[in-house]
Amino acid sequence: MTEEIIYADINVLEDGSPTSQPSPLKHHDLRGFARRHGFILWIALAGNVILATAVIALGSQGESLEDLVSRLKQSLCYSTQSPSADGSGCKLCPMDWLSGRGKCYWFSKDSKNWKESCADCSAKSSRKLVIQDQEEMEFIQNVTQGKYHVWLGLSVTSAEKNWTWVDSSMLDQTLFPVTGPADMNSCGVIKGNRIHSETCSAEFKWICQKEAVPL
Repeated sequence: MTEEIIYADINVLEDGSPTSQPSPLKHHDLRGFARRHGFILWIALAGNVILATAVIALGSQGESLEDLVSRLKQSLCYSTQSPSADGSGCKLCPMDWLSGRGKCYWFSKDSKNWKESCADCSAKSSRKLVIQDQEEMEFIQNVTQGKYHVWLGLSVTSAEKNWTWVDSSMLDQTLFPVTGPADMNSCGVIKGNRIHSETCSAEFKWICQKEAVPL
Protein backbone atom coordinates (compact mmCIF):
# COMPACT_ATOMS: atom_id res chain seq x y z
CA MET A 1 0.00 0.00 0.00
CA THR A 2 2.72 2.40 0.92
CA GLU A 3 4.59 1.74 -2.28
CA GLU A 4 1.45 2.29 -4.38
CA ILE A 5 0.76 5.62 -2.74
CA ILE A 6 4.29 6.77 -3.33
CA TYR A 7 4.10 5.58 -6.94
CA ALA A 8 0.83 7.38 -7.46
CA ASP A 9 2.23 10.59 -5.97
CA ILE A 10 5.23 10.40 -8.23
CA ASN A 11 3.03 9.91 -11.25
CA VAL A 12 0.98 12.92 -10.38
CA LEU A 13 4.10 15.08 -10.10
CA GLU A 14 5.59 13.73 -13.32
CA ASP A 15 2.37 14.05 -15.27
CA GLY A 16 1.64 17.53 -13.93
CA SER A 17 5.03 19.18 -14.20
CA PRO A 18 5.40 19.20 -18.02
CA THR A 19 1.88 20.43 -18.69
CA SER A 20 1.20 22.81 -15.84
CA GLN A 21 4.28 25.11 -16.07
CA PRO A 22 4.23 26.36 -19.73
CA SER A 23 0.66 27.59 -19.54
CA PRO A 24 1.27 30.65 -17.30
CA LEU A 25 4.49 31.46 -19.24
CA LYS A 26 2.65 31.59 -22.55
CA HIS A 27 -0.05 33.80 -21.06
CA HIS A 28 2.58 36.16 -19.69
CA ASP A 29 4.33 36.41 -23.07
CA LEU A 30 1.07 37.26 -24.84
CA ARG A 31 0.30 40.03 -22.40
CA GLY A 32 3.83 41.44 -22.82
CA PHE A 33 3.56 41.33 -26.59
CA ALA A 34 0.20 43.10 -26.45
CA ARG A 35 1.62 45.84 -24.27
CA ARG A 36 4.62 46.32 -26.57
CA HIS A 37 2.41 46.32 -29.66
CA GLY A 38 0.09 48.87 -28.08
CA PHE A 39 3.05 51.10 -27.15
CA ILE A 40 4.38 51.01 -30.71
CA LEU A 41 0.95 51.89 -32.08
CA TRP A 42 0.74 54.79 -29.61
CA ILE A 43 4.12 56.13 -30.75
CA ALA A 44 3.10 55.88 -34.41
CA LEU A 45 -0.16 57.71 -33.70
CA ALA A 46 1.65 60.44 -31.77
CA GLY A 47 4.13 60.84 -34.66
CA ASN A 48 1.31 61.26 -37.15
CA VAL A 49 -0.34 63.88 -34.96
CA ILE A 50 2.95 65.81 -34.64
CA LEU A 51 3.54 65.61 -38.40
CA ALA A 52 0.04 66.84 -39.17
CA THR A 53 0.46 69.71 -36.70
CA ALA A 54 3.78 70.69 -38.31
CA VAL A 55 2.24 70.71 -41.79
CA ILE A 56 -0.62 72.90 -40.62
CA ALA A 57 1.81 75.25 -38.87
CA LEU A 58 3.98 75.55 -41.96
CA GLY A 59 0.95 76.31 -44.07
CA SER A 60 -0.13 79.02 -41.67
CA GLN A 61 3.40 80.42 -41.60
CA GLY A 62 3.50 80.57 -45.40
CA GLU A 63 0.31 82.63 -45.48
CA SER A 64 1.55 85.04 -42.83
CA LEU A 65 4.87 85.38 -44.68
CA GLU A 66 3.03 86.49 -47.81
CA ASP A 67 1.15 89.05 -45.76
CA LEU A 68 4.43 90.24 -44.22
CA VAL A 69 6.06 90.68 -47.64
CA SER A 70 3.03 92.61 -48.83
CA ARG A 71 3.19 94.95 -45.83
CA LEU A 72 6.93 95.44 -46.31
CA LYS A 73 6.39 96.42 -49.93
CA GLN A 74 3.72 98.92 -48.97
CA SER A 75 5.66 100.52 -46.11
CA LEU A 76 9.25 100.32 -47.39
CA CYS A 77 8.95 100.39 -51.15
CA TYR A 78 5.93 102.03 -52.63
CA SER A 79 6.09 104.97 -50.28
CA THR A 80 9.70 105.80 -51.18
CA GLN A 81 10.28 104.30 -54.61
CA SER A 82 8.32 104.28 -57.83
CA PRO A 83 7.98 100.77 -59.26
CA SER A 84 9.65 100.54 -62.64
CA ALA A 85 8.21 98.92 -65.72
CA ASP A 86 10.21 95.73 -65.18
CA GLY A 87 9.03 95.42 -61.57
CA SER A 88 12.49 96.11 -60.14
CA GLY A 89 11.56 99.38 -58.42
CA CYS A 90 11.50 97.86 -54.94
CA LYS A 91 14.95 96.77 -53.81
CA LEU A 92 16.19 96.69 -50.25
CA CYS A 93 19.63 96.98 -48.63
CA PRO A 94 20.94 95.81 -45.26
CA MET A 95 20.87 98.13 -42.28
CA ASP A 96 23.58 100.83 -42.43
CA TRP A 97 23.90 100.43 -46.20
CA LEU A 98 22.90 103.18 -48.61
CA SER A 99 20.60 102.26 -51.48
CA GLY A 100 21.15 103.74 -54.93
CA ARG A 101 20.79 102.70 -58.56
CA GLY A 102 19.73 99.15 -57.63
CA LYS A 103 22.86 98.65 -55.49
CA CYS A 104 23.83 98.86 -51.85
CA TYR A 105 26.81 100.92 -50.65
CA TRP A 106 28.60 100.73 -47.33
CA PHE A 107 30.88 103.64 -46.34
CA SER A 108 33.62 102.97 -43.81
CA LYS A 109 34.33 105.26 -40.88
CA ASP A 110 37.92 104.19 -40.26
CA SER A 111 40.86 103.73 -42.62
CA LYS A 112 42.73 100.66 -43.87
CA ASN A 113 45.16 99.84 -46.65
CA TRP A 114 43.83 98.58 -49.97
CA LYS A 115 44.21 94.84 -49.27
CA GLU A 116 42.69 95.05 -45.79
CA SER A 117 39.74 97.05 -47.05
CA CYS A 118 39.15 94.46 -49.78
CA ALA A 119 39.08 91.75 -47.12
CA ASP A 120 36.55 93.74 -45.11
CA CYS A 121 34.22 93.98 -48.09
CA SER A 122 34.53 90.25 -48.71
CA ALA A 123 33.61 89.61 -45.07
CA LYS A 124 30.45 91.64 -45.71
CA SER A 125 29.58 89.42 -48.70
CA SER A 126 30.33 92.31 -51.04
CA ARG A 127 33.20 93.79 -53.03
CA LYS A 128 35.14 97.03 -53.15
CA LEU A 129 33.49 99.80 -55.15
CA VAL A 130 33.48 99.37 -58.94
CA ILE A 131 32.25 102.49 -60.73
CA GLN A 132 30.37 101.64 -63.91
CA ASP A 133 29.56 105.07 -65.35
CA GLN A 134 29.57 108.80 -64.78
CA GLU A 135 26.18 108.69 -63.09
CA GLU A 136 27.51 106.36 -60.42
CA MET A 137 30.57 108.57 -60.00
CA GLU A 138 28.28 111.54 -59.35
CA PHE A 139 26.28 109.50 -56.85
CA ILE A 140 29.43 108.70 -54.86
CA GLN A 141 30.59 112.29 -55.11
CA ASN A 142 27.31 113.56 -53.68
CA VAL A 143 27.65 111.23 -50.71
CA THR A 144 31.30 111.92 -49.90
CA GLN A 145 31.09 115.60 -50.85
CA GLY A 146 34.68 115.25 -52.09
CA LYS A 147 36.00 115.74 -48.56
CA TYR A 148 38.31 112.73 -48.37
CA HIS A 149 40.01 110.07 -50.44
CA VAL A 150 38.18 106.75 -50.79
CA TRP A 151 39.63 103.46 -51.97
CA LEU A 152 38.20 102.00 -55.16
CA GLY A 153 38.21 98.35 -56.18
CA LEU A 154 40.91 99.32 -58.67
CA SER A 155 44.56 98.37 -58.89
CA VAL A 156 47.41 97.57 -61.27
CA THR A 157 47.51 93.77 -61.44
CA SER A 158 49.77 92.96 -64.40
CA ALA A 159 53.22 93.72 -65.74
CA GLU A 160 51.51 95.57 -68.57
CA LYS A 161 50.49 98.13 -65.93
CA ASN A 162 46.81 97.91 -66.75
CA TRP A 163 44.30 99.29 -64.28
CA THR A 164 41.87 96.50 -63.39
CA TRP A 165 38.71 96.45 -61.29
CA VAL A 166 38.16 93.77 -58.66
CA ASP A 167 35.54 92.17 -60.94
CA SER A 168 38.40 91.58 -63.45
CA SER A 169 37.13 94.18 -65.92
CA MET A 170 39.53 96.76 -67.35
CA LEU A 171 39.26 100.43 -66.49
CA ASP A 172 38.09 102.63 -69.36
CA GLN A 173 40.48 105.55 -69.01
CA THR A 174 38.67 107.50 -71.70
CA LEU A 175 35.81 107.64 -69.20
CA PHE A 176 37.85 107.80 -65.99
CA PRO A 177 41.46 108.90 -66.51
CA VAL A 178 43.83 108.11 -63.63
CA THR A 179 46.14 110.77 -62.26
CA GLY A 180 49.51 109.40 -61.14
CA PRO A 181 51.78 106.43 -61.88
CA ALA A 182 50.63 102.93 -62.79
CA ASP A 183 53.07 100.70 -60.92
CA MET A 184 52.61 97.19 -59.57
CA ASN A 185 52.00 98.69 -56.14
CA SER A 186 49.46 101.24 -57.35
CA CYS A 187 45.82 101.26 -56.27
CA GLY A 188 43.03 103.65 -57.14
CA VAL A 189 41.29 106.21 -54.93
CA ILE A 190 38.72 108.87 -55.70
CA LYS A 191 38.36 112.36 -54.36
CA GLY A 192 35.59 114.37 -55.83
CA ASN A 193 35.04 113.11 -59.36
CA ARG A 194 38.61 112.15 -60.16
CA ILE A 195 40.59 108.92 -59.76
CA HIS A 196 44.10 109.12 -58.36
CA SER A 197 46.90 106.58 -58.07
CA GLU A 198 48.14 105.85 -54.55
CA THR A 199 50.47 103.32 -52.98
CA CYS A 200 48.41 100.28 -51.97
CA SER A 201 49.92 100.30 -48.47
CA ALA A 202 48.47 103.76 -47.77
CA GLU A 203 45.40 103.91 -45.54
CA PHE A 204 42.13 105.51 -46.61
CA LYS A 205 38.44 105.05 -46.11
CA TRP A 206 36.69 102.66 -48.48
CA ILE A 207 33.31 101.76 -49.95
CA CYS A 208 31.82 98.27 -50.24
CA GLN A 209 29.19 97.50 -52.84
CA LYS A 210 26.68 94.73 -53.61
CA GLU A 211 23.42 94.22 -55.42
CA ALA A 212 20.22 95.26 -53.68
CA VAL A 213 17.70 92.51 -52.90
CA PRO A 214 14.40 92.75 -54.79
CA LEU A 215 11.35 92.42 -52.57
